[in-house]
Amino acid sequence: MKKIAFTLLLAMVVVLATATIVERCYGTATAQSTVYHSVPFALLWLGIAMAAFAHIMRVKLYRRLPSFGVHVALLLILAGAATTWLTGYSGKMRLSRDECKTTLTDEKGVSHQLPFSVTLLDYSIKYYDGTHSPADFVSRIKISSPAKEDINATVRMNQIASHQGYRFYQMGVDIENDATVLQVTHDPWGIAITYSGYLLLAISLIAVLWWQRGHFRALLKQLSMQSSCLMVIMLLAYVPAQAETTAPETVTPEVAERFGNLFVLYNGRIAPVQTLARDFTTKLYGKPTYRGFTAEQVLAGWIFYFDQWRTQPMIKVKSRHARQLLDIQGRFATIDDFRATDNSYRLDQVLSLINSGVDVDDARGINEAHEKYELAFMVATGQMLKLFPVKQGGEISWFTPGSRDIPENLPEDQWVFLRRGMDYLTEMVITHDQEGACHFLEKLREYQVKECGKALPSDAQFKAEKLYNQINSSKWLAMMLVTMGLILIIVSVRITAKGKKLPQWVKTVGICVLTATAAYLVVCVTLRWIVSGHVPMSNGFETMQAMALASAMLTLWLHSRHSNTLGPGVLVTGLTLMVSMLGESNPAITPLMPVLHSPWLSIHVATIMIAYSLLALMALNSIMALLSRNQPSVLERLHILNMVMLYPAVALLAIGIFIGAVWANISWGTYWSWDPKEVWALITLIIYSLPLHSQSIRRLSRPMFFHVYIALAFVSVLVTYFGVNFFLGGMHSYA
Repeated sequence: MKKIAFTLLLAMVVVLATATIVERCYGTATAQSTVYHSVPFALLWLGIAMAAFAHIMRVKLYRRLPSFGVHVALLLILAGAATTWLTGYSGKMRLSRDECKTTLTDEKGVSHQLPFSVTLLDYSIKYYDGTHSPADFVSRIKISSPAKEDINATVRMNQIASHQGYRFYQMGVDIENDATVLQVTHDPWGIAITYSGYLLLAISLIAVLWWQRGHFRALLKQLSMQSSCLMVIMLLAYVPAQAETTAPETVTPEVAERFGNLFVLYNGRIAPVQTLARDFTTKLYGKPTYRGFTAEQVLAGWIFYFDQWRTQPMIKVKSRHARQLLDIQGRFATIDDFRATDNSYRLDQVLSLINSGVDVDDARGINEAHEKYELAFMVATGQMLKLFPVKQGGEISWFTPGSRDIPENLPEDQWVFLRRGMDYLTEMVITHDQEGACHFLEKLREYQVKECGKALPSDAQFKAEKLYNQINSSKWLAMMLVTMGLILIIVSVRITAKGKKLPQWVKTVGICVLTATAAYLVVCVTLRWIVSGHVPMSNGFETMQAMALASAMLTLWLHSRHSNTLGPGVLVTGLTLMVSMLGESNPAITPLMPVLHSPWLSIHVATIMIAYSLLALMALNSIMALLSRNQPSVLERLHILNMVMLYPAVALLAIGIFIGAVWANISWGTYWSWDPKEVWALITLIIYSLPLHSQSIRRLSRPMFFHVYIALAFVSVLVTYFGVNFFLGGMHSYA
């Protein structure tokens, strides 16, 4: 039974991984029908459950209550999923105003008679102040049952309405057809069983870590105070040579500062112009400054002195194929490089092929170059500058300079200001009337404040965002941490091989740097939290920054007990910061989608990021152990250290996954949808849970085999995060 259970579990890993590839190649519907919703897939889970239960009873696991509780919880979760699969159903219900429905068509096209009728009384969309970005969707419904009093209920994102075993979820609105869209589920037994499993799992996992007679506590007692780790990573900072050109003209720092203090509707929210300027400069050039000019001066240069800036080689073209098409030698192009001698657009032909579905080499890189070209022209022509708010009928609309959409029924002086104000500012800038330009920009800001009122960000948010823009540059920090981490690891390896310890001054320097890094990240996360109004863990950049902070904090905590974790911890923190820059070199702080307005989001992401940080440290330890394979004592110490970290890592990963499932059930009406990231998180959990069964899988109790396994297991973490984001896709993809 033991061999059958673990063989089936490994078979499940293969099936799940294959299913994500099938989904990528043939679509979600094919993966759902051929794998996730198929009878053989259900039978495989049943086989795993039966074999596991038989093995649990044979080894009398019930004598170790915490471990027994974990396994019973997992069986309960499988039982709940099976109950939902067999007895539950769900479907979307589209309701127009005053429309009444008594039936529900599920996802398989089967119609179900409801024991009541549902009528839409009204629906509304809540917007972020001063913008047209939805903050929430709200529906008011009436539920009428025979011989019972009518019930009025409100359904919104992350707020469910329940009645007679049916649950109503707000999915969105169909403005075109003046209707709301609800998800309706009927699963009275499956959810209760599954949630019981989640609760038991959390309690049991915590008990495993605290049980005095457990394996984890025994490992803590065995653990020596030294551990070593190593990861060989190469990072070359390449700064391309650039031909010198005459410096273009732009506004003075005083004018630029006032320009940056204006408000602008950008990325669906109201932000300082400084934010737009920083994003624009970094997007084009790869850095927030250019030739000593601030981002605000660069933005102003493109707006007011376009003829000079169009000849500046500041558009970074990463794609070699795109550079060949543009006929440029270096990695930077000018706007004029995108045009041939006959003024035709050099990328037109290849873009037509891409848009028609033809497979073109490096299509992504070509599209990126084209996007930068379009962005430069949008800024130069004012299309990105929604600077002029107009309040009418309680709603605020933002307009670009000279827009023809500005309402005609405005007071004449306001209409002239909105249509001609930017021309007036341009004239003062061109004639170098700096005092007049500063005065105009101050008046424009006063107009914005008067017109928008409380819809604008508070003074605290505005100042926090400006400070965040100034200090949020972690490239140098990441490179320093990676370099320092590698040096500490190499020195640690050499010293440990001689039976010595790291000098105290080396430890002190490392701890000081890591403490300063953690403090810096706390400030960045706090400022971003103030600016965005939500816990900053909603996209790739934010989650990797959270993981960097978790890595730094974990290393500071572990180092006090296990001194040689300092080097790997510094390295992991630096690498994580680098990954955040690769994912989004200049992340935009956008309003959250309505469904992400939930406290479950930050708990879910933070828990999993801490688990990933521990798994990354373990991978480094195992690689170092393999490089020190001729020293049995080092292998054994690192084996124990990794096992100590493995227990909380698996516990946090499991808890994080199931917190996400609860959140999904509250928001979407299903706690598990077999999304690629969900699937790979489950694969990772299974892979890392196997070494915890070393008494049953004897090979994993051998230090050498264990370290090889742990080093290779980290591939699943990389696929879970990067493979899904950049290749497999899905609703969890935020690359």
